[in-house]
Amino acid sequence: MPENIVRKRNKPTFVCTNCKRKKIKCDRKTPCSSCVKLNIGYTCVYDTRWTTAGKISGHQKSHSRSSSSNSHDQVEVAQLKAKITELENIIAQYNTKEEKDNMVPKNNAESNSKVNGPNYVRAHPIAPPETTLTPNPIVNPEDTLNFYAGYTPMYIKGNIRRVNFGPLSWIALLKRDHALSLAWKDLSTKGYFSGLNLRQVPMSPENIVILNTQMSTPEGVSPNMDKFFRRKYLEIEGYEETMPYQSLTRIGVDTGQTNGSDHHKNNANASNIQPDFKMSFTSISLARTIFEGKINPELQLIEKIKTILPSKKVFWNLIDLFFKNVYPFYPFIDEDSFKKDLQKIVGKVDYDDKPFSKINVSKKLDLAVVALCFICLRLTYLSLYSNKDSTNRGIVESQDETLTKFLFQNPINSSCIDVANSCIQCFHFRRKSNLTVFQAILYMRFYRNIAPEEGDGIDGGDSQLGTALLIQMAVSLGLNREPDLFDVCNDEKTNHLGRKIWAALMAADFLFCLSAGNPPSVHPQHYDVSEPFLTSKNSNIKDIEMESVITQGYAVVDSDRELLRRLLSYVVDIRNGVEMNKITHKLHLTEQIWQSRYNVMHNAELKSEVDNSEHTREDIKRFLYIKKARRFLLMKIPLTSFYYHIYLHYEDMLDTELSFFYLSKILLIIINDIIPYIQDIINGNLSSVGLFLNPMAQVGLLKSNEVVFSCLARVNFVIYQLETSENHASKLNEDQQYREHYNLLKGMSVNITKTSKLITLLLERMGQRYYCAWRLSKAQHTICHTLTGKEFYEKHAQKLKRVKGFQFTTTQLNRFNVLIGQLQEEVHKTLSFEDGQHASTPNIVNTDLAADIRKSMLEAQNMVSEESPYSQESASGGTTSDTPMKQTTLEDFNMNYIDHMWLQHVAFRNDTNSSLENNLISNSDELRMLSSVTPTVVQNEFDIDDGGTNPIASSTIQGNSNNNDPSQSQVENRPNLQPRQASNSTVPLQSLLDTMQGQECLDFLLDAGLKYSYESFL
Repeated sequence: MPENIVRKRNKPTFVCTNCKRKKIKCDRKTPCSSCVKLNIGYTCVYDTRWTTAGKISGHQKSHSRSSSSNSHDQVEVAQLKAKITELENIIAQYNTKEEKDNMVPKNNAESNSKVNGPNYVRAHPIAPPETTLTPNPIVNPEDTLNFYAGYTPMYIKGNIRRVNFGPLSWIALLKRDHALSLAWKDLSTKGYFSGLNLRQVPMSPENIVILNTQMSTPEGVSPNMDKFFRRKYLEIEGYEETMPYQSLTRIGVDTGQTNGSDHHKNNANASNIQPDFKMSFTSISLARTIFEGKINPELQLIEKIKTILPSKKVFWNLIDLFFKNVYPFYPFIDEDSFKKDLQKIVGKVDYDDKPFSKINVSKKLDLAVVALCFICLRLTYLSLYSNKDSTNRGIVESQDETLTKFLFQNPINSSCIDVANSCIQCFHFRRKSNLTVFQAILYMRFYRNIAPEEGDGIDGGDSQLGTALLIQMAVSLGLNREPDLFDVCNDEKTNHLGRKIWAALMAADFLFCLSAGNPPSVHPQHYDVSEPFLTSKNSNIKDIEMESVITQGYAVVDSDRELLRRLLSYVVDIRNGVEMNKITHKLHLTEQIWQSRYNVMHNAELKSEVDNSEHTREDIKRFLYIKKARRFLLMKIPLTSFYYHIYLHYEDMLDTELSFFYLSKILLIIINDIIPYIQDIINGNLSSVGLFLNPMAQVGLLKSNEVVFSCLARVNFVIYQLETSENHASKLNEDQQYREHYNLLKGMSVNITKTSKLITLLLERMGQRYYCAWRLSKAQHTICHTLTGKEFYEKHAQKLKRVKGFQFTTTQLNRFNVLIGQLQEEVHKTLSFEDGQHASTPNIVNTDLAADIRKSMLEAQNMVSEESPYSQESASGGTTSDTPMKQTTLEDFNMNYIDHMWLQHVAFRNDTNSSLENNLISNSDELRMLSSVTPTVVQNEFDIDDGGTNPIASSTIQGNSNNNDPSQSQVENRPNLQPRQASNSTVPLQSLLDTMQGQECLDFLLDAGLKYSYESFL
């Protein structure tokens, strides 16, 4: 070989340009860990061009092209062989360790250090996912994930309350996210989340006085309103339970009524303001059923039952509709036996519009039937409402006297749930069980899950306890055993009912555990009951075809139970954690199964299967569609929590390539799987069954916004770091790459901020009907306001530097910007939906509002339209359009009224003076004595008479055909209220608001001008 030939390496460089220039080790990730640590991830690129050899001979020159090609192929073959070897090792290890071995628990920190240690170099870059079904990448077998590591899931509130949040709950995820946990601590310290995160409030003498003071609140602006709601808050959070008896000194206070001159002065001030505030028909009619008919606790239980019963026509029509509208979702009542039991109590079936003359509660067990009946009535009434206000208004506006219109005009109030709960409390169900009592408790559990005025499980505790109690009661009843094995279980209908109840409890237990990350209450070894099956003799309703469809639905769930159990076992393994390859493989398998079986909206084969099924009835086809959509959504929402943990895990490990993969996958799931179903639930075909789907939609929006907030905190902090650096100005002028990167981040901040506000507005819109959505939307507003302010990043700059979030390459940032833009577009599409022919709700009540109400509304609107201080420019450096936000301001949703409505609900539900459970059933002599000597609470806004009249005599219940119209007497006893003018609206609401009792809810919503901050109720 000639000496003048210079030989160079004829292969590409696999390290990034930054590491090559600095001559440091590169782990070949995109971006690499070295660039991430230096906050220059956007400059991490790889130069894979082939180097040209020096001087070569003629023979080499003639074959240079072929040899270059051969070398390229050889490198590819070498890479593929390395990849095959890696996969073989992983598969071998996976097969040998599929079942949990008895190894010594690993130290999580040690295993994590091995994952991305110096000996682990990725063979090839990991491309971001293109769809939700993109396979999860196979990683180092040493990589493990512990769902409990890195945060404190427990919250202790002094000696009052202690809550342990499961690792998949939204609060645990917020605390696991290092950036959002700082915001959480900040806000909880200020008291914004005192009701939500169970923060301890000092029991000062002032609080003791407030707690034990019966306060009155006059119409208009009340200086006592702040103290009034603080008292309600203290009751809600359990401080009354810890109050020493020596402190229970009842302090009389002024009734708070304004004198005549002050009243006229307030009216004069209010007359100068004529805002056109509106509420939807649906919000008003549902609010009416929540607040009216609050029953005085001094009446006897049976008398309450007589009083609250609707007319015979309403009663029996709702019972019939129950087995059509509600039973398919909760099929745990036998139609024949239930109607026979009801006829023994209220008489024969009669559809005449007249009151019941008498009821026959001959034995204590009849109270369980009554409780079950009232829950069914309320559920059926709520099921009549659609999420589309135009649909509900169209029914009432119709000239035809339809049954639904008649039922809308005769609402079933939430008071029937209070009475049902009082009936249940009459039984010692914790000591001995009865199937009828168990059915009442079971339906009460389901009602708490889906009712608009309930916030079940908001702190992660209620649902877990309720489901576990039901499972233990079912075990005590023997529902976990196969009835055909015993000679005493001879009633086939009861046996069929028991199989369905056990299958439903198992499904509910799994779904809650997957949503919160708590251990399941039942092990497969603890039951031997078979799947529900239908015979010619065991149908629980007359509609045999519908019963067969319902029964078949339970068999499908059981086939996937083992997969869900395995996923859940990975989460609840506190000591060992789980190998990352195992859980990502199971997650991908679950996604594939759920996509093929339940994604009925996007899977053409599933749609065809439903349309071409053996069932020809449209209602059955519709039910099949709804069940598949419901199951798909129930599984997809928890999957985001799994991937959120994985995303945060790789962010902690500085593996930005994998963290971006899973962040992208979360956004793809939200955009393609969750939001489309939420759109259909709110505005589409599923809106008519919103009662059963709305709670899932709220959780989906909550967890989606949590991911958006996480991105917002990281992007804004990266911007803060750039802006506070010493050479920021010079780099903007001299470095084009830096300037483009900075402008890209600014534009992303704008998009993320708007997306978070749009999702919050969507939650707010649902908050017009749902207490839980209203409460969560308030918290979302507070978090958004904090994350868009500069003070948060200045205060926590040192801690946020450790997060190393969003150190992505320019290509990855552009990809993320596209995804967040798609999410913003989808949410805005839902908000801007034109609700039928009457898109705008007419002004139903003409009223003058106090000046501070208008001011608070304007302040709320300014908060929503406020831009991030880091988001004044778009990616191109220009200003951004505010059009989407202007179209969805708070004025459209009348949130001030909704705030008042739910604050009133909170006060009612937790008022010890009107609690049926505490006053009616309790045998406590002390409680009875306190009830007898405590002055009547004077609350004009809260449907309680303030004229000094006997509360028992003036107690009325709306919707009761046995009562006379009390409107005249109540008007006379409310001297400080001005009579309302009749509405000029074309909506015939006279039938819904025909008494003063029914009007009082609107009195509170429209007249109460409160100088009150609602954050502490969150």
